[in-house]
Amino acid sequence: MSVNKTLQWIVALCLVLTGSFTATARAYTESELRDEFDARRLTEAEVRFLQTALAFENSYTGIIDGYWGTGSQRSIERYAEKTEIVGPVPNWLPALLAGAAAEMMHSEGWTETYLDALDMSLLIPSGHLRKGQESEVFLNWNHENSSLGYSLTRGDADQVSRLHEYTFQAAIAGTAPYTVRKDGYWVTSAKTPNSLTLYTRSDFRAGRWSTIMLSTSQADSGIMAAVSGSIRRGRAPDIYLPIGLLSTGYATLNAVLDREQATQRAEPPPADAAPNASLDTPKNAERRKGSGTGFIVSHMGHVLTNAHVVQDCGAISIEGAPVTVIQSDASIDLALLFGSTFSGQPVAEFSSNPAMLNSDVTVVGYPLAGLLGGLNVTRGSLTSLKGVGGDGNTMQISAPVQPGNSGGPVLNAEGKVVGVVVSKLDAMLVNESIGDIPQNVNFAIRGEIAKLFMAQNNVAPVTSARAQRLEPEELAQVASKFTKFVECQ
Repeated sequence: MSVNKTLQWIVALCLVLTGSFTATARAYTESELRDEFDARRLTEAEVRFLQTALAFENSYTGIIDGYWGTGSQRSIERYAEKTEIVGPVPNWLPALLAGAAAEMMHSEGWTETYLDALDMSLLIPSGHLRKGQESEVFLNWNHENSSLGYSLTRGDADQVSRLHEYTFQAAIAGTAPYTVRKDGYWVTSAKTPNSLTLYTRSDFRAGRWSTIMLSTSQADSGIMAAVSGSIRRGRAPDIYLPIGLLSTGYATLNAVLDREQATQRAEPPPADAAPNASLDTPKNAERRKGSGTGFIVSHMGHVLTNAHVVQDCGAISIEGAPVTVIQSDASIDLALLFGSTFSGQPVAEFSSNPAMLNSDVTVVGYPLAGLLGGLNVTRGSLTSLKGVGGDGNTMQISAPVQPGNSGGPVLNAEGKVVGVVVSKLDAMLVNESIGDIPQNVNFAIRGEIAKLFMAQNNVAPVTSARAQRLEPEELAQVASKFTKFVECQ
């Protein structure tokens, strides 16, 4: 099965939850999602896909072979620690990881591809690959969305020795490159002084040596791990997310979220809920003209913002161009807009990893438009992984926000979206309650929730495993291209 069909499979799997699917596919029940993860229940294809997903997250370095050993188990445990999970790994985490990886691989066209000239197979981002300079000896490719480069060649034993010696000599002085020397199989990997990782593998195939050379910046080590781990002799089975525990677990998570959203819509907030005010929601019942912020999330022209920014609007425009509301969900306060004017414009990339506690964040938006005017950028940190009352859909940030910031992106140090600004604590109400005024207590919808909302509405989030830190000035320049001023009439 092609990876390009994975999302269709996930949608089809929702039928399992409604009882209209009668096959005997194994599935996690809702209660089992909270149980401790046991990889022995997965099929070989599921294990291969989960190893690939972990490799892209830079949590697994090894052969993507479908065998779950101690190395694979340590990898999922390390990934759980990165996402602030304490204790045993719950089943929902690998299910969520697999679902997110399927969406990313689908959007970039990652497939296990057989190269007839080499008689070798490996992962290639067919949707985002461009040819580099070629010679009589080498075929060179580059990944459009990262620093990954491929060099492919066939040759004799002397050529193989020279290529591996080149990789060996490129290593940082005083470090020992990783090497394997077996009959018909050579590997050399090294980190260079200019922050590159080089990987060279040669296999003896049909009387000659097939060599695959990979290079990436160290910021893209996850991509290197996935591609190098995928290399197989001859034709290898496709790497895809099959019907099984991981895919049905992802579908179950979606169903649980839908149910919780429906419940929240039906139930009013408790009277003793902590004061938490949306930045742009009017205090009276009459809707006023207003504004907020949004950001482009697809090459077709979709824009993400808050639901309360576009609530009760007679008309909505961005930079003077009319836009329509594709979907709005008040329970998580997100809305998806569309305007053909923004087709082909720069798109915000989402981080493939959740934001980490105390990490640097930047908020970009159009606050107090009538007073300040123009794009505004503020910086702070992620101060809590949860929102008011332990709300898992939101997180707390210290970057200052004002009315008009609602719907704007929260970016990490690499310029990737990790959240969507939604609200700030009502300082005056808190002062009345506890006699103190809180400082910079602001909230954002978690990036994982935003990506899920988009996927549920047939817009694949653009994600990237690339993690190159940007200078603050460069980050602001990048963000200014996809952050937009939203007006409500």
